[in-house]
Amino acid sequence: MRISAKQVFGVATVSLAALLGACAGRPAAPVQVNQAGDADKSCHQLLKELNDNQYYMARLVKESNHVKAKNADVVAGDAFFFPPVLAAYDPGKAQDIELRTYQERNKKLTQLAVDKDC
Repeated sequence: MRISAKQVFGVATVSLAALLGACAGRPAAPVQVNQAGDADKSCHQLLKELNDNQYYMARLVKESNHVKAKNADVVAGDAFFFPPVLAAYDPGKAQDIELRTYQERNKKLTQLAVDKDC
């Protein structure tokens, strides 16, 4: 069985497309800093949301560390032998954006809690 140049090109194209599909990580899903009904929340609701947000922020930091470790593996080894694998490099921007919006949201919730003497 003989492999033609067309078949090799086709396999290479599909392989490159698969690698590029993993490019740039996941899309960001930032939380809204100001939400409807914030002023009507009780102290208990404000403090619960602050606590929940702290949990989500810790998960984002863990995810960001995982992304950084994966990027180190990609750059250190695989990229040397097969440079197109750099398309799998994830800059971790989604985690940074989400973390920043949670921090801003917590500032807002804290201010509301202080205003309500919680």
